Amino acid sequence: MAGEWVERARGHQRCCGGCGALTAAIHDLEERRICDLPVFEQHVELLVPRVRVACPGCGPKLERLRWIAPYARVTQRLAEPVGRLCEVTAIRHVARFFGLAWKTVKDLDRATLEHSLGAVDLDGIEIIAMDEFAIQKGQRYATVIAEPTRKRVLWVGRGRGREDVRPFFELLGPERCRRLRAAVMDMNASYELEVRAYCPNRVPAGSC
Repeated sequence: MAGEWVERARGHQRCCGGCGALTAAIHDLEERRICDLPVFEQHVELLVPRVRVACPGCGPKLERLRWIAPYARVTQRLAEPVGRLCEVTAIRHVARFFGLAWKTVKDLDRATLEHSLGAVDLDGIEIIAMDEFAIQKGQRYATVIAEPTRKRVLWVGRGRGREDVRPFFELLGPERCRRLRAAVMDMNASYELEVRAYCPNRVPAGSC
């Protein structure tokens, strides 16, 4: 594995990730390992000091960098080919090819789709359908959540437990959760418990 230390010169003006103002003041920094494009099939990591600037207007904010998204663990020049390859082959093949975790590739694929198609519109949803499906020859499972009235997929996540589907309800938010009137699902107890926890006004609609 090839590695490289990346650091800016002292006193360099940095861009606030909140308002975009330039400042040389640093609040703190944390070293992070960032995956970059492989070189001659060798895995490459950059050891990058991720800085929180002391912005006069916003307070401590992560520095805005054009070549890496906030809190990302891969560079943009790696994220772009990962996203393109996901268009033509399975996520697990892409993860193996680039030496990345399945979840990392899944998140990059989702970000690429949102950038090209826009984020999924979650407003006005009153009914959801939840179901599990097998992946990796039935050894593992994932969950799909759809809106049956408009026949569109809202969210897909790995796993079928409560903690696995929780990110969807967190994304939906309290106000939109209260709008839900019904949830269609199979006999998965984890689904029912999470719906009860986040959607107090829903009326269960039976099994799929």
